[in-house]
Amino acid sequence: MTSTTARQQEILRHALGVGRGRTAGWRNYFVTGPGSDDYDDCEALVAAGLMTKRSGGPLSGGDPVYRVTDAGQDVLVGRKTPNVRAQAPAEGGSPAATS
Repeated sequence: MTSTTARQQEILRHALGVGRGRTAGWRNYFVTGPGSDDYDDCEALVAAGLMTKRSGGPLSGGDPVYRVTDAGQDVLVGRKTPNVRAQAPAEGGSPAATS
């Protein structure tokens, strides 16, 4: 199991929309950038394989957009949240994760 700080777990919960009485997430994104209090923690979560990072655009004000991976969800809640589903396998294929 990957070790995370309390602040990193809070970021994962916030990214997924988990908390305040919710046990299942309803979103999967977190926006922060260099100089922000959360940036270094998000970068550490990416390095640990618990989040992914995409370059930002106009909607994020140019800041990177982070997404919690299946591994990040497993570390946080011990199961995948409903917003991450597996597609039915194609004939002869294996399941693929959706975005």
